[in-house]
Amino acid sequence: MPQPTEEMEARLTIAIPTYNRAEKLREQLDRLMPQLTPEVRCCVWDNASTDGTREVVEKYVSRGIAYTCASYNGGAGRNFLRCFEECQTEWLWILSDDDLVSARAVSDALALIRGQPCDYIHTLPPQAQCNSEIVVSDVSRLLKHYNLGRLLWVSFGIYKMSSFRPLLWLYNDSISTWGPHLVMVLALLERRGGKVLLSPTSLISESNNLCRWSTLDFIVRFSRLPDYLVQPEHQKAIAEQIWLEWVASALLLGLRETSGPVQIRKWRQAQRSVGCNLRAYHARPFWIYVVWNWFRPGHRRQSLALLQSALVLASLRWCPLPLFRPLLKILSPLLVLPFKVLVGENLSVMDKEYVPTG
Repeated sequence: MPQPTEEMEARLTIAIPTYNRAEKLREQLDRLMPQLTPEVRCCVWDNASTDGTREVVEKYVSRGIAYTCASYNGGAGRNFLRCFEECQTEWLWILSDDDLVSARAVSDALALIRGQPCDYIHTLPPQAQCNSEIVVSDVSRLLKHYNLGRLLWVSFGIYKMSSFRPLLWLYNDSISTWGPHLVMVLALLERRGGKVLLSPTSLISESNNLCRWSTLDFIVRFSRLPDYLVQPEHQKAIAEQIWLEWVASALLLGLRETSGPVQIRKWRQAQRSVGCNLRAYHARPFWIYVVWNWFRPGHRRQSLALLQSALVLASLRWCPLPLFRPLLKILSPLLVLPFKVLVGENLSVMDKEYVPTG
């Protein structure tokens, strides 16, 4: 691969944070290598992997891939922060090792940043459809066009570093929310008058995300995200979107973590904590959405799924502990629609493999 020269300085860094996913990383690098040009730097940030990741990447280092391995596993959030801190180009694309790039991803990304006046570019998910570019400069309009699930997916975003370096302290402060990169984008609009481009270009062809994060841990932490916004109306809007998009699906997925009494108590505590957190921002509960949208075209199915999930979650929350698992088995037919409508929309972020059983 030709190296950057003075005539063609690198403008885009593709940073790939990874941990113990050597084969996924190999597949991603095989897709990227033929696309790289002197305008692009590709860096792998290894979070102290123990599965042979170093040996995989060493085969690509001579072909222009930079590799850095941490001396210890500092957590995913810290590894992503390193991508921001060490970026030396004008633009940064943080790419998950399991979000496979399209055949023209690099050239499309370079075309997007060339002469780009916006501070952040959010590209289109696989299989999504959009025909025009949209530029937004406030939080409310951003939320009108994109849901939080799409904004949370880090591989879709390209960051102008001159706009985001002053916000890295906020990333560090909000790292426990599971969405510090999203916090920075919201703060860019709210505090710094930045601009976000919602692009119809798709850079990702498919995602092989099969991670098994604790969805209970995720939703408790994510429910604190509104605290990092300044305007009360924005805090409320974010809290309501979290309640509508994430709470039911995360708690339903969290049922896989209720194998015993201790885990069941943790599940119930998560349900209480999330409700308290979101109500603190004056978020209206999802049943208001159900009442308001029941007769609106295109909303009946989601409304019914929310009602069924609410029935299951409330029943499991208040039933005696010894009856939790038997009741879950009885109620499992009511989970089919909520899993299709609510959980299915968020599997790409949380877990694609979980299937509800009694």
